[in-house]
Amino acid sequence: MTTVDQILFGWAERDHEGNAGVRPVAHSGLRTIDRWAKRLQYVWATQDGQGDQPEASASLVHLVFEDEAAVLRKLPSRNPHGRGGATLTHVLVGDPRAIDSRLALGLHDWPGWQDREPDGTRAALAPLDLAGLEQAARPGLAALREEAAGVPADQLTTLVARVLADPAEDFSVIARPQLALPMMTALLDIVGPVASRPWTFAGRESTDKGSHQPRVVFLAARPPQSMYINQRLRVDVTEPPPASETARFAAQLVELYRTAGHPALERIRPRRPLTDAVDVTAWRRSVPIVDGRIADPRPGPDVFLDDVLLEQAAARGALVSGQAELAGELRRQPADWLAAALRRWRRLEQRAIRRHELRDLLVSEAVEACLAGGPDALVYATADAEPPAPTVAAAFLRHVPDGGLDLSGAAHRRLLVVALHLGLPAGTLHHGGLLAASPADELLDFVARHAEHFPDASHLVLRHLADAGHGPDTARLWYGHGLLLGPVDRIAAGDRAKETDCFRHLLIAAHGPRLDRTAARELVERAGVQAPLGLYAAALELAADDAAQQPIRHELSEQFLRDHGYAGPVTGSTAASAYGTRPRGPVTGGPAARTPPAAPAASTARPAPAPATRPQPYATQARTHTHTEWAHPVAADAAHPTQRVDPDPAHWDTPVPPGQTAHGPGDPRTGTGPQSPAGDSGRRGLDRLGLDGVTVFFLGALVLILVGALGYVLLNSML
Repeated sequence: MTTVDQILFGWAERDHEGNAGVRPVAHSGLRTIDRWAKRLQYVWATQDGQGDQPEASASLVHLVFEDEAAVLRKLPSRNPHGRGGATLTHVLVGDPRAIDSRLALGLHDWPGWQDREPDGTRAALAPLDLAGLEQAARPGLAALREEAAGVPADQLTTLVARVLADPAEDFSVIARPQLALPMMTALLDIVGPVASRPWTFAGRESTDKGSHQPRVVFLAARPPQSMYINQRLRVDVTEPPPASETARFAAQLVELYRTAGHPALERIRPRRPLTDAVDVTAWRRSVPIVDGRIADPRPGPDVFLDDVLLEQAAARGALVSGQAELAGELRRQPADWLAAALRRWRRLEQRAIRRHELRDLLVSEAVEACLAGGPDALVYATADAEPPAPTVAAAFLRHVPDGGLDLSGAAHRRLLVVALHLGLPAGTLHHGGLLAASPADELLDFVARHAEHFPDASHLVLRHLADAGHGPDTARLWYGHGLLLGPVDRIAAGDRAKETDCFRHLLIAAHGPRLDRTAARELVERAGVQAPLGLYAAALELAADDAAQQPIRHELSEQFLRDHGYAGPVTGSTAASAYGTRPRGPVTGGPAARTPPAAPAASTARPAPAPATRPQPYATQARTHTHTEWAHPVAADAAHPTQRVDPDPAHWDTPVPPGQTAHGPGDPRTGTGPQSPAGDSGRRGLDRLGLDGVTVFFLGALVLILVGALGYVLLNSML
């Protein structure tokens, strides 16, 4: 993290050496504090606006030295002891490449400035994060650009013309204090950088004399004459500049700035910084002039927000040739600007359909901005725009460091998550060495957190984990994540082959390519009945020998029996004594499947139909693997539920004869008992006719009577 140090200058009472006056009273541990005290002994002592309100008389100063730069806010104040006239100066010190003039201008209304002297001679200040300061400076700079529109055009033209006439000089600008910072902002936006001369400024001063003054010093009035020889060029903005080609060019630049903003000036400005008046002349000749105005031949980012500008650029044929210029400029736009442009250029909008190449460019630049650290709001807006997967993949790989991603770093983790949220294809993670720098605990944590939203990517992360080889702590970390049962279930989404593959990667990462008996027993003790069959299938595949397979096979058979209600909780069984006490979690199939049914009465026992809505147990569902030899024979039979023969429903209500029990000895439905084969066959025939013993007796008697009667009739007829 790049930091910025703080110094607070204020009135200090006499110290042990008898020194009193304005000096550093607090700082953030800056080692060059003595050097800065000497550098700023005249700058912080400058007093201006003593009769004004302190907020209105505050002066903003930007200074650059060889190795350091500073932003100062000078505020005339009254110290706690009642002495007036002291200047309370708050200074931010850092790298001159980071603390530039635009950052200094953007901090003009920063709420972190100190407005009061500390109660004492010493106080602690903390270093500041440069990124936070840059974020805070953006709205302040935008506000100054809006205020620049209120600066009179003739006064701004005078300042620009005098600067273009001799860009390398130092200037003292006499203008109203309220216009100082907006005018300085416009000067930077129009003229741009000057070779070997960084732009520094002082926003409100009473004099321009002294050593190491900024390049531009704004004065409220012309200072009185003195014997001091001043080498600076004084510019009174109320006086028009001499008529010249440079003055005319300055007026054209100011007009373009007021109508099209600072991006238009960046598009026509020379690629090399200005050095002298010769460079200014070359710049003037390179700019196209139409009807006395500068014509911007290249389209700016505003064409994405303004249909009029879009049609004008299309009419002059600038859209195609200007796309290369927009490629790097769009990603530098503020996040809210990009989000608004993406909303206007949705896929089904007419402008997006007619000019799809511009939409593709906008989406691509938004992807780059997101991967470079754009805020979450921009990430959501870009994801809604549905960027093409190849675009996201190409941008993502450009941002990946040469050594791969280290997910222990917040920036690398966010890069991967943002890319996946934007639609990064999971296959991109196949890139060799992409996650080689990530430790195992971070890979496991990534899967635990993101398996639900990015299942395919999480699957490949597990593959990277296995390819990295197992370490002594990986098994402990895996068990600490609860075996990742939930994340793997979300990754597989019902695919048994993928589920087994995920657990195979985890087992290889935890125990290596061969699972010994000790590791198998530890796995069973950790998982128990909570584990899905995919885990045990992968464990059997990696088992080194029969000794390693034994505890796994036992757990599989026990789980199968429990799922089907044939076994209750094991308490003191042989298996428990052999493999130890294991945690007993919920068994797939519900509590009813684990509770053995109560024994029915002997006279009423009969098969009960299974409820139609009962979920199929995990062990009886169809599998994609062919390793049926892994399971116990009982479990293997259960894998084919169609081979089971259920009792015929027509026999559920058949009465049981007295003295017999259902399916017991002599049961007429089973054909068992002491009956002879012939008698048994005849009985089964009577049963099919629905006749019992009493009915047969009466039928026999009736037949005998009929035969007797028939014999009596025949006998009488013969006599």
